[in-house]
Amino acid sequence: MIKSMGYILREHGRHIRLLVKMAFMNMDKQTVRSSLGMFWTYFHDIIYILVFIAFRMLMAGNGTMMGMNSIVYMMTGMIPWFFINDVLSQGSMAIRSNKGIVQSIRFPVPILPAVEVLSIFLKRIFSFAMLFAVVVAFGYIRYFHLLLFAYYVLCALILSIAMNLTIAALVAVSDDFRQLYDAFLRILIYTMPILWDFSRVKSLSINILLRINPMVYVIKGFRDAFVSGPTQAVGYTIYFWACVFILFLTGSYIQDRLKKYYADFV
Repeated sequence: MIKSMGYILREHGRHIRLLVKMAFMNMDKQTVRSSLGMFWTYFHDIIYILVFIAFRMLMAGNGTMMGMNSIVYMMTGMIPWFFINDVLSQGSMAIRSNKGIVQSIRFPVPILPAVEVLSIFLKRIFSFAMLFAVVVAFGYIRYFHLLLFAYYVLCALILSIAMNLTIAALVAVSDDFRQLYDAFLRILIYTMPILWDFSRVKSLSINILLRINPMVYVIKGFRDAFVSGPTQAVGYTIYFWACVFILFLTGSYIQDRLKKYYADFV
């Protein structure tokens, strides 16, 4: 498996310029059919956010969550979630949706998951600017930590690439996995501290089970960067990077073993 990881890292390193170029091209390709381009991406986000905020206020009023305004709490969780969710849904099709490229013998197919992640991130940059504006509007800007924000952006990117190596490969070769995976995605948001906080969970075992998900580290991290300051324990940080390493190692192995079969399945 270490050998496979070395191969994947070399492929990304050798083709870094191609990876970045394709990410920009892919971003343009996804918006070229619409006259308003990426406006629709952010319009959908705004509608999604307004619906959840309205639901929250109707059910619990405009109170506080974890010591901060409930709208700010939800926004600092939902904006990074939009990026992660796009990676898990659109990014999972990185190999399957590029049939022509996959069937090219000379193209380094294992870089496609990273291409998709970078493309989605580039589209989502404005979303983080929107979050910054909300934090300013509610008077929380004095708590903003630029270095912490940069760190958690890096965490989100590396985690997304590590996950997408495995997910994109399995989606490409198995329709059954794709159906099961789509069902899983529909409930994933409710298992993370986006619309609610883990302090409501009194059971220690359930609380630990919820925090096993490394995406929770990223969601909470963005909230720390914009409002709370550093709150995550060193042990949890070590656990997160251990998960990233294992995910990247597993994804590299799967990519290395399946790359010669992609053309037959897609």
